[in-house]
Amino acid sequence: MKKLRLILFEDCHKKCEGCCNKDWDLKSLPIYHNYKQFDMVLLTGGEPLLRPKLVRTVIDKIYKESKAIIIIYTALAHLPYTFCALLELVDGITLTVHEQQDVPDFERLCKKLTNSNIMGKTMRLNIFDDIVIPTIPEYWRVKRIKWIKNCPLPDGEILGRLE
Repeated sequence: MKKLRLILFEDCHKKCEGCCNKDWDLKSLPIYHNYKQFDMVLLTGGEPLLRPKLVRTVIDKIYKESKAIIIIYTALAHLPYTFCALLELVDGITLTVHEQQDVPDFERLCKKLTNSNIMGKTMRLNIFDDIVIPTIPEYWRVKRIKWIKNCPLPDGEILGRLE
């Protein structure tokens, strides 16, 4: 399976010390306009939910050109309506909970998701090791994570960016 991790833009609401974007020279990454060659496109940033109109435009373009699976990577749980609206358009979302202060937003998002159609969606939840979340709905596939220096890409992924 050929996967593209597509950085949409650099803007982010967090200032994480271990942010992968600090490890990469983003300006030197290849620019992708065509998605036919990919089986999966992972939309990331910065924070994609900060620019939902752009994300929708990219999603439309990918689906017009390919049958790729589209997954959005986000850390923004405090905009549940935006989250749910974009989730309807894609195959899944990977949400990362970075800090304990993000947990109430995550819990509110889960309440909103109970009224959404998430059947058949890939729902991945990355939680940093020191975060405690009392109850996690069973539709989330949970992975405990930690910051990894130099952010290696998983095998088989290509890193690129929008223009």
